[in-house]
Amino acid sequence: MCGIIGYIGNKNVTGVLIQGLKSLEYRGYDSSGIAIRNSKDLKIVKSVGKIVNLEEKVKNINGIYNVGIGHTRWATHGEVNEINCHPHNVNNVTLVHNGIIENFRELKRELEIIGYKFKSNTDSEVIAALIDSYNGDKYDALVYAQMKMRGSYALVIMFSDEKDCLYAMKKDSPLVVGIGKNENLVGSDVSIILPYTKKYIDIDDGEIVKITKNNVSVYNENGLISKNIQIANWSLDDAQKCGYEHFMLKEINDQKQLCIKLYDKFVSENNYSNEIPDISKYDNVDIVACGSAFFAASIGKYLIDNYICDGSIHVNVDVSSEYRYKKHFYNDKSLVIVLSQSGETADTLACLRMANSLNVDTLAIVNVPSSSIAKEAKMVMPMLAGPEIAVATTKGYFAQVLDLSLIVQKLAYVKGLISKNQKDELIRTFKRLNDIIDDLFNIDYSKIASKLFLKEHIYFIGRGLDYIVGLEASLKLKEISYIHSDVYQAGELKHGPIALINKNTPVFSIITNDEVMEKSLSNAIEAQSRGAKLYLLVTEEINVDNLKIEELICVPAVSDFYQSLINIIPFQFIAYEVAKMKGCDVDKPKNLAKSVTVE
Repeated sequence: MCGIIGYIGNKNVTGVLIQGLKSLEYRGYDSSGIAIRNSKDLKIVKSVGKIVNLEEKVKNINGIYNVGIGHTRWATHGEVNEINCHPHNVNNVTLVHNGIIENFRELKRELEIIGYKFKSNTDSEVIAALIDSYNGDKYDALVYAQMKMRGSYALVIMFSDEKDCLYAMKKDSPLVVGIGKNENLVGSDVSIILPYTKKYIDIDDGEIVKITKNNVSVYNENGLISKNIQIANWSLDDAQKCGYEHFMLKEINDQKQLCIKLYDKFVSENNYSNEIPDISKYDNVDIVACGSAFFAASIGKYLIDNYICDGSIHVNVDVSSEYRYKKHFYNDKSLVIVLSQSGETADTLACLRMANSLNVDTLAIVNVPSSSIAKEAKMVMPMLAGPEIAVATTKGYFAQVLDLSLIVQKLAYVKGLISKNQKDELIRTFKRLNDIIDDLFNIDYSKIASKLFLKEHIYFIGRGLDYIVGLEASLKLKEISYIHSDVYQAGELKHGPIALINKNTPVFSIITNDEVMEKSLSNAIEAQSRGAKLYLLVTEEINVDNLKIEELICVPAVSDFYQSLINIIPFQFIAYEVAKMKGCDVDKPKNLAKSVTVE
């Protein structure tokens, strides 16, 4: 949600800002704008809609500008229009802002009393006025604003009377500074700096940064401080399409290589490495997440419930936005596991902070090592998925499920609930997982999609793990194709939802568990007898010769620890093909943002 960039150097800043904003499109936005300056002029250009609209407007700018800031806005205060769009200027102050200022109405009233008038409905313009209202030097004005504001923010600021520098500060919203040669950048994430440098520093809450083209100075309450320079381990290719039509298609395909990366990280000498957290000392585990990560968490719960069969661990799964508002009974053997691709998911971060404040052990499964969640959790297990640009997660979800699977495998082995031979077989399967899934990437899913893309309603049914896979499959379809889709436990179909089945209604039945295979097939036939068009995803071992099937997808049968990973891949492709046939914006579906940084 929202993206910011700032640049100071020798390059024409307009091109740098536009390129940076394009690299931030995945975060979700409805408008964009830039502010640029040279020794004489400050120009602000804003546009509603896609960045190409802004790009067209800035073509009319004449002159050379080497300092500037840019923003993609996802509306939270005020409607979508150019007045509410960033950057905002109040007298001497021009800024861009990510986050939400909770007490902005109170601040706005105070500023109006002393004569400020506001053009927009945003909290961000109030910040600009607040900084401008301070009668003192720049640093003290920013400290004053920090003291007055409640909420979250990442700010990049230009002062009209200080022409050759930028300022930045943050609280609960990500911000990095890229360290270049005769140029420096600041922005929401590492992707914006990759075309110029791999060197960067993370800005922590409460810090204030002064940036010139040759220097970066970071201050906190103790004065000037030294920060470690980090090296981005993502390449520019990782953040680009690399010949694929869409980022989502690239990221689905990245899952093959991801299997290898995770194996190399988490297996050592045919054993589970110390990089996999050992959670055997805990008897109460809460797994907390949002969206697709919640479905990954549900698979983790299923695996613990079914394989830690000595009853030594009770596991609960909660949606992050609900978790903080429930009663919790922690003890010294409690663990809270949080899942977040970005590491900045606001609801999940709030849950982590609540657990930390109560001195409960916390473990983060997270993709961005420099993120707030990664820095604040007591333990971290990396996802190693690399940048995920498409809003609808694929490889991020895949990595979360695989990380949880490895945690449970190690837990079962440590507790003596699987033998050494079973452990060795699981690791052998892990080693060849990329080969096992390879055939699924060679299926023509467009044939299936062509039968679905004009449908208004699609249903998924399954039992156990298959039901959870259906939840993620349905979400993918909804997110990027806007087709209504629901998921039901197969046995519940006859208890109400079967009333929704009409002639030719597509029903996907997922059947990869031998134990409930016969019952699941019977449920599928129930839907078919009401006129449904039956689509099946089954393992190669299940015989469906006597069924009339619209489309059949056969997948390899493996251990439960990996089966859900295999099962989801065809549904990722189907959702992608359906959305493409409908002409939807696959990578940037409407109303959605990649990193949800407000609660």
